[in-house]
Amino acid sequence: MNKDVRVLFLGNHTVGVRTINVLRQHANLIGIVAHPDDPEDGISYESVYASALKYNIPVLRSTGKDQALEEFINRLQPALMWIADYRYLLPRKLIDLPSLGVVNLHPSLLPKYRGRAPVNWAILNGESLLGLTAHWVEEAMDSGNILAQETYHLSQSEDVSHALQKLYPLYESITIKVLNDIKFNTISSTRQDESYSSSFPRRTPKDGFINWNQPACKVWNLVRAVAPPYPGAYCNWNGGILKILKISRLVEFPNHITPVPGNIICGRLTDKELVICCQDKAIHVSKFFYEPL
Repeated sequence: MNKDVRVLFLGNHTVGVRTINVLRQHANLIGIVAHPDDPEDGISYESVYASALKYNIPVLRSTGKDQALEEFINRLQPALMWIADYRYLLPRKLIDLPSLGVVNLHPSLLPKYRGRAPVNWAILNGESLLGLTAHWVEEAMDSGNILAQETYHLSQSEDVSHALQKLYPLYESITIKVLNDIKFNTISSTRQDESYSSSFPRRTPKDGFINWNQPACKVWNLVRAVAPPYPGAYCNWNGGILKILKISRLVEFPNHITPVPGNIICGRLTDKELVICCQDKAIHVSKFFYEPL
């Protein structure tokens, strides 16, 4: 493969823009497919669609099953299709169109955490080793043979915003690596071990609701998993919404109190810090805001 090989990109958000920048330098990027109108596009994240317009690259907003997408691919005749954060599955007839195949970049260490929101789910489950996988695309979700993986570590004091900052550069480095492997015909792939597979559904803002009857470590992981730029963890409080954005540490219950999950044992809503009871310990909240209804 060389820079003249025709590549069609499908994707969204900041990871999509980072990948586009690499494809423009290391391949002949002939077209871009962005999500249909997305309220986060260009607001919470960088815009793939805006990047296409900036660089004067043919662009289409489309789902994976739109007839317009098939027509777009047939018109551009890519040799390779490259995917990053494109939420729609492609049917077999589209996967088979490019002669070199279709590569997807999935932000987990496949076969673990297939599906939507893998970074959020991994943090929610307390994972410390996370990563990015490049794999061939098959019809089943995130199931194709693995081409390359890169890893990064996340400490308990770090949240999803730190994970994204570590993850974004990996989209660039893994794209260069796999493109070079294809270029020099050194590409190899490994079948995913289904005995280690796991998959998770998409998450919505309501999934950030805090259950104070859980162990404190689970509450902490929830707060870390849905911290900004995601909507944040929250609970109902005095007729309003208390949104918890950062926990600094866990706290043993003082001997003089009888802990009740959800009770504030130190601080007030007007303070800068709170200590709140969970099932087994308390959490020290260092960033929050209260929204009266």
